[in-house]
Amino acid sequence: MAKDNKKFNYGLYAVSVFAAVAVILVLITTFTFKSKYVAFDAEKVAVNFTDTVVQRGDGYNAYKFTLASKNEKYGDFVRRQFMYPLIYPGYEAGMDKKAFEEIKKNGFDSEEHKSDVTKNDNGKLAGEVANKMYPYYAKLMQNDGWDDYSSVYTNYFNKLAEVRKEVFGDNYMSDEVMFTALEANVAAYGNSLTGTKKKLAADKKTVIQEESTGLYQTAFGKDYKIVTKAMNVEKISDLKAYKALLSAEDLEKYGVSADEISEAVKVLVDITLADGTVLSSAEIYEVKIGNTWYVDHLSTNTKALYTIAQ
Repeated sequence: MAKDNKKFNYGLYAVSVFAAVAVILVLITTFTFKSKYVAFDAEKVAVNFTDTVVQRGDGYNAYKFTLASKNEKYGDFVRRQFMYPLIYPGYEAGMDKKAFEEIKKNGFDSEEHKSDVTKNDNGKLAGEVANKMYPYYAKLMQNDGWDDYSSVYTNYFNKLAEVRKEVFGDNYMSDEVMFTALEANVAAYGNSLTGTKKKLAADKKTVIQEESTGLYQTAFGKDYKIVTKAMNVEKISDLKAYKALLSAEDLEKYGVSADEISEAVKVLVDITLADGTVLSSAEIYEVKIGNTWYVDHLSTNTKALYTIAQ
């Protein structure tokens, strides 16, 4: 759906990101807090999850509302399942801590893997990497969005390792490299939908981001407003049958047992324009563990939410 966003200045974006990379990484913590804040209300969870996907095509951050974030910060889940296998050869999720510490000594994030190019980069080449990765990320979104998150992360990070090696000429890889490129692409994809306003650097002269028109603006008008609203909450009557359909292997990844699930619901969410024009709808499945509701992303399909501007 999204076109290459040629007006997003990756080079300058990357410079600003590397100057304060913690700002990017703290986004995960901030968003996780938001997800916990609304987590006691099934309707709010469904609306926030859907709205995150719809407004900027951001299925990446929407996962903060899902079972994947039940027992750990979502960023740590991503590191453990998808980053560490590429950074630390021989790593396997759930491996013995002592064995992991030994493997880390020879990880690709060590100084010995840094070329002079990597050591001297001020963010320009990191921006080039993100720029080269964007068409690939957009293609992943055009296919199925973030529903199959495992495929997205695996394919994206494998491609990122190839592209970074081409640009930098070394094998260096770290979670900061991965998060920076991915979140730059997530931001650019969102901008391709919403459009952008002109932004200047601290010198008030250098243009970091040009003004652009997004796909939503083209489809719905410059002053469009998309509204997500919960229309109906349906309790799953046969909870035992519902839980039996959940993948035990996937639940184990999230540190969840089916026995913990005390309730499940299906929330119908409508996506409309401010004037009431219906753009799409979504059936969001949720499960309750303790007092907290989580989107059951294993049962929820959001593919249609990535095509509402078509």
